Amino acid sequence: MTATRDDGHAHPIDDLIEPMDASLARAVEPLQVAAILESEGLNDKIARERYGHTDVFSLAETAFSRVAAKAVPPVPDAPLRRARPVAQILHGLLYGLPAALLPAASGLVGTQWLMPGLVFTTGIGWVVGSAAAQLAYTLVGRGCPRSAGRVLRTGLVIGVGCAALTATGLALAMGAPVALVALCITQIAFQIASGILLFYRREAWLAAMMAPAVLAGIGYIGVADRFVGLLTVCLGVICVAAVVGAAMLLTLAPGADDEPAAEPPLRTLLRANLRGLPPAFLYSLLTALFLLQAEATYVLDRTDIAVAGAGLVLGMGVLEYRAHVFDDDARTAIRRVRYPAEFTSHGRWLLAKGVLGCLVTLAALSALPLAFLHATGRLSDASLAMAAAHVVVGAAYFVAFLLANQGKVRHLCAAQALALAVHPGARPLLPGTPTALADVLLFLLAGLVFFLVLLVLMASSLKDVQRYR
Repeated sequence: MTATRDDGHAHPIDDLIEPMDASLARAVEPLQVAAILESEGLNDKIARERYGHTDVFSLAETAFSRVAAKAVPPVPDAPLRRARPVAQILHGLLYGLPAALLPAASGLVGTQWLMPGLVFTTGIGWVVGSAAAQLAYTLVGRGCPRSAGRVLRTGLVIGVGCAALTATGLALAMGAPVALVALCITQIAFQIASGILLFYRREAWLAAMMAPAVLAGIGYIGVADRFVGLLTVCLGVICVAAVVGAAMLLTLAPGADDEPAAEPPLRTLLRANLRGLPPAFLYSLLTALFLLQAEATYVLDRTDIAVAGAGLVLGMGVLEYRAHVFDDDARTAIRRVRYPAEFTSHGRWLLAKGVLGCLVTLAALSALPLAFLHATGRLSDASLAMAAAHVVVGAAYFVAFLLANQGKVRHLCAAQALALAVHPGARPLLPGTPTALADVLLFLLAGLVFFLVLLVLMASSLKDVQRYR
């Protein structure tokens, strides 16, 4: 709709910009509009005599604001904030609840099988769970909650099935105990099912259902009796079964009262969203490979190095929360600034604040396992370097969350692949027989490369204001 003056005639500036709407709509600041106007033959004299402005740049600022006002729909006065401080910050701790059962489980399975089994199933659960959640979020955004629930259920079944088959094959080929198969199935079932509960914002349910197992696991540490350990593990299996049951019920609940035809067939929905699934799946795979390969080497003979990275696990919820805070603040800033350059400047400040907050929080959380290692006399230069590497990688994943929210998953895949080229890719280039410290320092370098590449991508994306509306 064309704006009019008080006398009912269209404003001269609107007559000027209407034929150039397509070109002006791509401008991100008034200077670009000034260049377009000058290319059309406008000069300072025409700006003064015909449009009442002192020069072309003054005219460009007015034209830019009018084009932006027509292109941008009204923003609600109170945009919905997606950041939930307590719930999201606790996500890392909730994912780590089964760790209380590890002492009891190691007595039944054996340490030589426990840690490799956990590393292996964590990788499977990470990839399958992330891919299912990514697709489910897309379906919910398209108004198809029943289909999203079906995808999450399918992901849970596929993940448990993969863990069962691979663990069984490992037990048969390498003589691992049957208890390892049960451990892998239970662990991956919790990992994916707990992710489903968090998807539906049921953090309190997860904490309540796992509380008996956690308390029993802590109690076992003080008793260290084999029979008590068996009872503790059995209680843990029961609690995980409750978590799985709750997750399945939640996936069945959305849209249960709707008519069957309320949503398109899942096959149709998947076909429409299939293009974005392979990059998301690949990124999850590369991420799991990058982190787990760095720690898998040390889970048996250098537990001090493996434990040093626990701060990142505890801090994953903080990274998620800070990412939501950034998005909320960015949407609020859009409503307060006039020009894209102002938003870009403010966005860089928000990015710096978020990165600094993540670095400080992860450093504080990493101090906990380091303090434990110091108290037990196992603190080493390699464990300090591993803790520092996880702090840097954690800050990188905060930036990765922001880029993923903008749909730049292919960029993330390339950046993660570059980090893998450094570690473990450059490991054979280390002189002689690499020491643990040299290997961990190389992983730290890979984390820094990953972090810096993502920072450059994110700083560049702040110029694309449309992505933050």
